[in-house]
Order: sequence, then C-alpha cells, then structure tokens
Amino acid sequence: MLRCNKGGAKFPQGERTRHSAQPTLPRDICYPARFSSRPTSRRSPTLMYAGIDFGTSNCSIGKWENDAPQLVPLENGSTRLPSAIYTSRTHVAVGRIDEDELALRVSRATALNRQQSREAGSVRELTAAEIENIERGLMRRELEERAQRKSESETIRSALYADSEIFFGEAAIERHAEDPLSGYFMKSPKSFLGADLETPQLELFSEIVTRMLSHIKTTAEGEGEADDQITSIVLGRPVNFHGNKADGNAQALNLMERAAISAGFEQIEFLMEPVAASLDYERQLQQDTIVLVLDIGGGTTDCSMVEIGPTFRGRSDRLSSVLGYAGNRVGGIDLDIKLAFERLMPLFGRGTSQRSGLPLPNSLFWKPIAVNDVNLQAEFASRQEAASLHSFLRAAVDKQKFSRLITLQGERLSHRLSRSAEMAKIALTDQARVDVSLDYVEMDLGIDISRDQLRDAIEKELKLFISLMKEAEAQAGVRPDVVYVTGGSARSPVVESWIRTHYPGVDIVVGDAFGSVTSGLTTWAHQIFR
Repeated sequence: MLRCNKGGAKFPQGERTRHSAQPTLPRDICYPARFSSRPTSRRSPTLMYAGIDFGTSNCSIGKWENDAPQLVPLENGSTRLPSAIYTSRTHVAVGRIDEDELALRVSRATALNRQQSREAGSVRELTAAEIENIERGLMRRELEERAQRKSESETIRSALYADSEIFFGEAAIERHAEDPLSGYFMKSPKSFLGADLETPQLELFSEIVTRMLSHIKTTAEGEGEADDQITSIVLGRPVNFHGNKADGNAQALNLMERAAISAGFEQIEFLMEPVAASLDYERQLQQDTIVLVLDIGGGTTDCSMVEIGPTFRGRSDRLSSVLGYAGNRVGGIDLDIKLAFERLMPLFGRGTSQRSGLPLPNSLFWKPIAVNDVNLQAEFASRQEAASLHSFLRAAVDKQKFSRLITLQGERLSHRLSRSAEMAKIALTDQARVDVSLDYVEMDLGIDISRDQLRDAIEKELKLFISLMKEAEAQAGVRPDVVYVTGGSARSPVVESWIRTHYPGVDIVVGDAFGSVTSGLTTWAHQIFR
C-alpha cells in the first residue's frame, strides 16, 4: 500500500514516499504507479533519480553519472537557475459595441437634445450622425475602462492558468526589469512556504513551485537520452523553513511534496540541507572527521554537527552520525534586506524628518525591501499605500528623497532594489568597495558601499550564525575537527573572517557555495534509489 508523507520525514534518514503523478487528479490522494501506454517496440524509458536543491535564491539539480554527482545545466549553460518566475498579464480585449444598445442610447440622446434646444435657444440641435458619433465614442470609452478594470483585477494565479508565456530564472528577472508593470514577478517563493498563508495564497505558491519543479525536471530530462524520465528525487529542506507560522515546517513540506507530485515525480524524499552538504564533503575524505556544517542559504541558515568519513560512507541510515543540529529562518535574502535598509534606504528618505520635527517612520522604508514577506509586499503595492506615501510627502522635509520612495512604489521596483543590494553583497566578495547604481529610480542616483559597511549592516545576523554553530556544538558535546561552510553568502570574506574569530585553531573549509547541497542530495539519491 502506498502512503502520503504529510508532515515531512524524520531526518536525516528521511521517509520515502511513492506517488503516481496524475495531473488531473486531486493532489492530496495517493494512487498506484500509472501504466505506460508507450508501444512495446520502442526502447523502455530509463527511470532515473536525482537530487534537487529548490533554494530560496537558486535552484539546481544533479544526476549520478560516472560514479559521481553531476550538476545539470539549467539556463544558458549554468547549473544555477535563479528562483524567479515571471508571467505577462493576459491581454484583455476591448468588447464590441452593442448596436442595439447604441440605437437605444441615440434615441434617448436625440429626444433630450431636442427638448434642450426648444427650452434653451443657446443649445444647438444636433444631427443624427453627430449624436451617434458622440454616443459611440462614449460607449467605446466605457468598454475600454471596463477592460482596464478587468486587467487590473487580474491576479498572478489567473495569469499562470492562462495562455501567457512563463519565464524562469534570469529570463524572468530580465523580463521584470524591462517592464515591471506589464506582468507578474515572483522571486524566492521558497521563503514564503512556512508563512501564515490563507488558502488562496497556499494554492498560488503550490502552483508556482509546481511550475518551477516541472521546468527543472523537463530541462534536466532534455539533457539526457530521449524518453529518459526522472521519477525519484531527494529534495533538500532547511532545519526550519522561513516564515512565522507555528506549523510552518509541516505546511512547507506538504506543499513541496504535493507540488513535486504534480510536476511528475513518483518517489520523493527530503533531506536536511546541511546534512546533504556533509555528504558531499565526505566523498573527498580519507579518514573519519567530525564536521560542523554551516549552510547559509537564501532564506534560512542551518548547522549540523556530523560524523563523516570512510566508516560512515555508504550507510543507508545516517541518523546516528548526526550529533546535533540547529537552524533559523534567516539567510542571504535577510543580509540583502539589511544592507538595503542601512545603506540604500537613506537615499529614499530614511533618517530624515517631517516638518513637525518627528522622524519619518522606519516602517515606510522597511516595506519596499522586505521582499520575503508576502503580506508587506502586497501592502506596499496597494493603492492605500500610495495614498499614504503622498500624504507623508506633503509632511516630509526632504521631498526630493522621499519622492524616490513614491517612484519605487509606483513603478514596482522593490525587487529590482533588492537585486541591487544582493549584487553589491556579491561584488564585495572580491572587492573592498563597490559602486551601486540606482539610475532606474533616478538618473545618476547611486552610492558607494564598503566591505566594512556590509559587516556593520549585518552584524546581528553574523552573531546569529555563531549562536547556531554553538548550539549544534553544545548538542554534540564535542569540538569540531573542521568547519565546513556552504551557501551563497559563505563566499563572503566578512562571514569567513567572523567564523575564524570564533573558531581559532579549527580548519575552515569553504565548499562549493552553490553546488555542495545539490551534490550531497544526489549522493543520497544514489544511495537509496539505485
């Protein structure tokens, strides 16, 4: 009998589930594996397994080839696909004029015009053609306004179900940057899965994750033999998903599992991401080692103290080798937000005052950059927020700076501003200073940011990373032989220097920032699915 995994697995061993991918059937019911309708004369498809890191910032997938995990190119030769999706607004056609209604309106207008002409000599009696032209113009304008209201009321969910073209990764980011008002853009959907969401929002994110997983699956299958199918996967998961819901982990795991089923996967298992990273590191070890893994993901940071090495390699149950783990719903996106808040938002009026002498509320400047909070983003994009900002503009002392915030809101530039902060953080990996251009907001607008200013902006988060490491270490009751750091932000000299300060004498190994987790997930898939 088949069973559905509703609450996720006991980690790190995991709980394997097998499902039939029937896209037309309810997603919360399990079915036996579907029968194949392929002609028997054709080559039977190869049923493959893979590891997928559905990350907050990037997604990647790995296959097992030549006795090792191999990451698959997903976009323009890159094995990293930015976690972004864009779909254009559906075209709402302007309706045709109802000729019967037009005739009725012309008749009424003609009678009214004759009456006004008789009662007021200054009113000219119009010809039938003139009245028809006026009424036809009015009806056309009404139809255009109706179509505009219908277009404005459209949601990203309805656009996804329409025939609109959908873009993923860098292509989605570029489309949004070109014209943010002509479509719907979602970046880092994973960061919302553990949030307190209403049913329509849950359905929306389920559809988004399904579309992205389906795209990853189809692209990866296209890199192999024709008819090859990836049916079994190990999906990475953080210790705690980003979000404020009490049972957010169970909600996120359930949503991801259902989305994976809808995308066509039949066997699904979850594995904690820091444990996956340790499995990748283990492949290069010649002796047993106690490693403290720090995985700074896009939306979460996770630590695990794990025993790895030749003695443990190849075991199908690694539960006993995990000595401790800890996690928090803070990751790379939060570093971007803090950098934007501290260094970019002063250009939009943060820190300035109102005519009354009171400072402008910080909440005005937090909403536009909190791109991992679906409710704040919806609030910032609302008409009510636009009206509120114009009210504050009248009270602001520095109207030039505050007017930039209104531009940010009106032209839907929140994600682009977040992207600027992210690119600055990345550039500061190799440079001591970086110039950040914001000319998409205002010509020649920009600021210079140094590595020290980045450290000051994210000091709270750096302290959190260390506290998580110490928590995992306390659970284990042993000192690590090695600290293994992975995740996009792991490449930052600011992060590495902070860790070395708190772990003197311990080897610090910076792994493949974007591939360690995926390689480990693929290694685990090879272990359990082969």
